[in-house]
Amino acid sequence: MSDPRQPVLLVVDDEPANLQKLKRTFVAEYRVLEAASGEEAFAIAEREDVDLVITDQKMPRMSGIELLKRILRIKPDVMRIVLTGYTEVEDLIHAINDGHVYRYITKPWDPVELRIVVRQALEKQALERENRRLTEALRQANERLSRENQALQGDVRRFLDAENIVFRSRAMAEILDSARRVAGVDTTVLLTGETGTGKELVARFIHRHSRRAGEVFVAVNCGAIPRELAESEFFGYRKGAFSGAVGHKKGYFQVADGGTLFLDEVGEAPAELQVKLLRALQQGEIWPVGAEKPARVDVRVVASTNRDLQAEVRAGAFREDLFFRLNVFTVRIPPLAERRDDIRPLVAFFLERAQAKMNRRPVDLSEEALRLLEAYRWPGNVRQLENEVERLVLLSTEGGTIEPDAVAAYIRDEVGHPPAGAPGAGGGDAADPAMDLRRQTDAFERGLIIAALDACGGNRTHAAARLHITRQSLLEKMKRFGVR
Repeated sequence: MSDPRQPVLLVVDDEPANLQKLKRTFVAEYRVLEAASGEEAFAIAEREDVDLVITDQKMPRMSGIELLKRILRIKPDVMRIVLTGYTEVEDLIHAINDGHVYRYITKPWDPVELRIVVRQALEKQALERENRRLTEALRQANERLSRENQALQGDVRRFLDAENIVFRSRAMAEILDSARRVAGVDTTVLLTGETGTGKELVARFIHRHSRRAGEVFVAVNCGAIPRELAESEFFGYRKGAFSGAVGHKKGYFQVADGGTLFLDEVGEAPAELQVKLLRALQQGEIWPVGAEKPARVDVRVVASTNRDLQAEVRAGAFREDLFFRLNVFTVRIPPLAERRDDIRPLVAFFLERAQAKMNRRPVDLSEEALRLLEAYRWPGNVRQLENEVERLVLLSTEGGTIEPDAVAAYIRDEVGHPPAGAPGAGGGDAADPAMDLRRQTDAFERGLIIAALDACGGNRTHAAARLHITRQSLLEKMKRFGVR
């Protein structure tokens, strides 16, 4: 679509008669600005929104080509036409090849021919501008679709739809009742609890029960974004804001506009980001990097933390004003050890999901194996339980029953149950020694990996250092043991 405003032409000639002739040629169709020198023309180009320049080549102090080169630096898409004598054509050809001149017209010029050239130049310019506009619109649309697709893929991967949170305990029932009540209003919600308790699931539950349910849910781990990228990732940037910013980019707040933004582990947000988060929450506006004015956003914020934010405030590690702004409505998600009634339904759910994922025939857990799982303290909470169930399915015989001896050694050691075949164990034939040794070794190693990941908040680099192995070795072992 072409620009609806009247195109602006700048005509430049040091001879008054020629200047007036140029003006008369175009004044009926365009807004015409005139200048009698290169210096005057450049000053006009700096302050006016000029679309096309027609200039004489031979002028005192500044030639037409030199003028166009200077204008090109400040207005890259302006169309450039030079009027010249036959003796100067070679210089003009070089200028055209260098991209400084669009067309040249030899003197004496014909008004009809010049009008045609100008019309063609403006049509070409309008087409190029529209192409750039459409390219940028397409880029932004693709970026938004990509972000939304990632969010939707996250929903699919989790399987645990917010409407189907698996629980049996009274504690979780009360938590979801609170979540329903707060979902109806746009107040900020702070979810607290240990790593792996299901804080993001509750955040999605709140979103699904809110008036924003039809809009996007964007989850961001505040501790996973490098400090130097935090501002541009959260608030976006404008084209040219820094080296490499070849186009506009929306930040998380703009992507979540109209929907819900989940700030996971907000206690890990760097101090510089905390200031800008506070402004976004208080005023509903953000400053993209390189922008000349703020942008309004309509976002519902749900935050989570596994830290004691009040202690962080006292230690000076977290802003008190941001804490008060987040702590409007707090929901504590208790650890799995405080809601053991949820373990059995969770095990049944994870069993079914792992079997579907591995395309395995259904297996069962014996009552004694279930009691082992119920008795364990689960420091990694629901996430650790899910990993253990997946490991059990991976190592089980299809269609069989999972017995206590298959449960990870670190769980049996803590609960105090000896493996099958050992003195005092329940009946049944002893397992093949070689097979049992491999399984028990794998289970022990897997348990150490899970414990290290839980202790490091899921940070794989730190977990590898804790285990005294390389990060690559850790990734390979996680893949081998099915640890996520």
